[in-house]
Amino acid sequence: MITRRDNLEQALGEVEAHTLEGVRTIVVSRQWWSRLAPGEQEAYRHRAERVAVELRADEAISQHFVEVRGADEGPLSTERPV
Repeated sequence: MITRRDNLEQALGEVEAHTLEGVRTIVVSRQWWSRLAPGEQEAYRHRAERVAVELRADEAISQHFVEVRGADEGPLSTERPV
């Protein structure tokens, strides 16, 4: 499963509410991620950890959406853990 959401807040919110099931990874734009304050990054990491979702950043992904993946999808070479 690969799908998109408008932003990380929406994707994590749906996972936390159990309206989006089977999510193992959420990929965000590296540029977007790097502009967040350290406290914001840590808050997103904590939320993702609570629902067993890996957060990754990709320099090639658009800042206009996040990519949501299931367990069967592996990372791309341009992605890095956040």
